[in-house]
Amino acid sequence: MFFSKQKKKGETAGNAAAKRMPRYDSLATIRINGFDGKALLKNISNTGFCMQSRTFAALTPGEKYIIKITPEEATGIGTFDAEVEVRWIRSEVSKFDAGFLLTKPLTGMELDRYVDYHMALGTMQKAQRLDTAS
Repeated sequence: MFFSKQKKKGETAGNAAAKRMPRYDSLATIRINGFDGKALLKNISNTGFCMQSRTFAALTPGEKYIIKITPEEATGIGTFDAEVEVRWIRSEVSKFDAGFLLTKPLTGMELDRYVDYHMALGTMQKAQRLDTAS
């Protein structure tokens, strides 16, 4: 007998699959619509990511932008561009968050290499935690 996970109200097969994808966090330098600075990229996946910064970025939900991402040096991955749509923004006094959907597959393997790097890093960190726990 086969069992399937029931979808939550408003959930489609596409976004249900996206929620199962591995997600990672990373520091990067971001350039988008006048914003040029360090940001924490959160929940990085093959479908999108979130950006968290202490500096406001003039972005509009629903609008498409080209974002230039320079990953932290340890990744060994150079700067790459991504075409994104802003899904949401949240702005507080010293914190700015934005959610991005990748609207066009990246050329080459930039995001795949970025995700692979974080997957390998997560595996190594998990192994280190297991070593120190024993």
